[in-house]
Amino acid sequence: MKTNHLILLSLLAFGTINAQFAEDPLNAVLETKDAKNFWKAFDKMETSTANPFVEYIENGSPGVKSFITNRIINADSLYATVKKNKEEYLKTRHVLDGIGAKDKKLKASYSALKYWYPKAKFSTVYFVYGRMNTGGNSSNEGISIGTELFKNLDGVVPLIVHEMIHFQQNNKGNESLLKQALTEGGADFIAEFVSGEPMNVKAFQYGEANSDRLYKEFVTRYKTDDFRDWFYWTSKKDDRPNDLGYWIGYKICEAYFNKQTDKHKAVHDILNIEDPFLFLKESGFLDSYIQSYAKEKNLKYDDFFQEFSGEPSTVTLIVNVPDKNDEVYIAGNQKGLGSWSASSVKMERKSDFERTLTLKIYVPAQLKFTKGSWNQEADVKGVEKGQNIKIENAKSNKFTYKINSWFKN
Repeated sequence: MKTNHLILLSLLAFGTINAQFAEDPLNAVLETKDAKNFWKAFDKMETSTANPFVEYIENGSPGVKSFITNRIINADSLYATVKKNKEEYLKTRHVLDGIGAKDKKLKASYSALKYWYPKAKFSTVYFVYGRMNTGGNSSNEGISIGTELFKNLDGVVPLIVHEMIHFQQNNKGNESLLKQALTEGGADFIAEFVSGEPMNVKAFQYGEANSDRLYKEFVTRYKTDDFRDWFYWTSKKDDRPNDLGYWIGYKICEAYFNKQTDKHKAVHDILNIEDPFLFLKESGFLDSYIQSYAKEKNLKYDDFFQEFSGEPSTVTLIVNVPDKNDEVYIAGNQKGLGSWSASSVKMERKSDFERTLTLKIYVPAQLKFTKGSWNQEADVKGVEKGQNIKIENAKSNKFTYKINSWFKN
């Protein structure tokens, strides 16, 4: 074990790329090569006639590559941001000097995670430089940390552990506020459990101080896919911070964990939630709030723990297509809509330019139209490109749509 740790410190010093995933937590790698390459490019900014960040990106690790889309964009975008914020970047030049000490704490957290969850695997963590718009992200290649946003390494251990937890998670169910809260809150709970360091302190403090009001609000919303006011942005209706969903998801997972006598199984269950609604029910959390709201609205208590409640409605979908040869499939958020399979539910041909299908669905429903593959998704008139079509109620049993064109998702 000591030898492995010395090898790891050597990798940190020289920035050698290792395998993407490690079974042994002591063999997990923190990759710092990109940070070194960034500063080489930075130092050439005033003397080079070419953009030095072209080389930074071309020679970048998988971590840099995962930071391109919607973050770095390209070398010119990075150059412009760095030049404009040169002094801010300079404040981070030596931030990784203390990474060796943080690595020891990180390996202790990884080892604790491996003890509680033996299936855990550990991806490479890449310290990269971007455009000051992302603190970190997870991709198939590993975890990338936006080093330019860290003036020191305080909080970097729980952040990395949180992202590492996401690699272990296998939560099922359609997208909902509850599922998202359990995914992020579960990662926070397990990360704190194995590292001893809390995350999202601001959201937690606000949540605890306003818990009664927030619990009442959450039970009215958690079955929807509307994340507003609970995650990345707020409507400004009050003084709440972002990310309250992390806090309430943490609280639900904590309640579930505390009820279980077998803590290894509890950790496994939190990382592998089969049914978010059943998980909430088994946690016992929010029970009194759900009962009160159900009574107030004359609703069934058990319906709060099912993804869809009530009886399905019979509806007819009618689609006008741009080409007479188009075959149209429905992909949606429930079994009758193919459970988001792009090729399960085929519409019938009524005429050259019209497709139709009558089926039973639960409302509210969400769906998209495809040609049988996500490589050919419909751009539907009146619906923002790439967004889901929503059927909020079935007062009208016929719904007509026009496909403008097809695009690759």
